[in-house]
Amino acid sequence: MSDEIFNMFSAVGIGLTFLASMAAVIVSIISLRCSNKAAKRSGYLNTITASRDRWSNSLRENASLYFTQIARLCSGQENNLGDIYNELTHYHFAIILLLFEQDKELHDNMSALRNKAFEIVDQNNIIDSQYNRGFLNFNKAEIENSDVVIQARKEIHELRYTILEEYQGKVFNGISELLEREWRKQQYEATKM
Repeated sequence: MSDEIFNMFSAVGIGLTFLASMAAVIVSIISLRCSNKAAKRSGYLNTITASRDRWSNSLRENASLYFTQIARLCSGQENNLGDIYNELTHYHFAIILLLFEQDKELHDNMSALRNKAFEIVDQNNIIDSQYNRGFLNFNKAEIENSDVVIQARKEIHELRYTILEEYQGKVFNGISELLEREWRKQQYEATKM
């Protein structure tokens, strides 16, 4: 009888050990699946975050260079305005490509600013043409006092004022808002995952 009790306890012990082992296997499988899901989410989040960071950094860099060209264009200098305009246009389109129709108002303000910048270059070309035509016949003071040059300089001054007062702030605020929205998306995704 003591052998039967021992065999019965042994059978129960083996059964309990088997059940505990099976429970451990099930818990391990569930844990592995949860770890894989977390790793996939983390990988996805890291990929998205890295992509958003690259986009934000590229937008910041191009915007900084864009505003540098605006400052150069509106600084009062008259040399190399065509080159400055070309660089402004380069950064304008780099930003537009990054935006990909996200903000129509920002795009419209940037386009209006670029058009005003082109008008500055155009007015400066009028002044240059007056100097080229009158170089042999007139002195600098006579050229500067001509109605054409006075009108062109007035127009350049008004255009620079318009760029600085009407458009630069709108473009800056638009880009700032985009960057802030992007930052909020990153924060949301980081907390969501």
